[in-house]
Amino acid sequence: MQTVANTGASPENLPDRRRHPRYRYSVPITIRSADGTTIPGITIEISESGMSAIAAHTLNVNDTVALHPVAGSAVSALVRRRIGRVYGFEFLHLTSKQARKIRERCKTLARYPGNSLGI
Repeated sequence: MQTVANTGASPENLPDRRRHPRYRYSVPITIRSADGTTIPGITIEISESGMSAIAAHTLNVNDTVALHPVAGSAVSALVRRRIGRVYGFEFLHLTSKQARKIRERCKTLARYPGNSLGI
């Protein structure tokens, strides 16, 4: 796990490697871990390929989880990054309907400043 603290860089100076722009998105979410544990959380931002959220309990990087609700249903996601209780998730196996709903939702949201979270 790489954090801002061990890179010597501030989040604003790190390159943004994301495939899609991020948008402000703050809603309650449920995270279901691989073992079936349900964890409450709140989202911070979303893009067509993933989202970040604060989780009430610890998750492991590289674990697959289910996030609900996203695009009106649960979506599978990979835990990509972690800084404290803030996690970066990459969506996995979105249906075309889910991808379309996320894309349309992003069009209604304000842009999120690149790399401000460092994840």
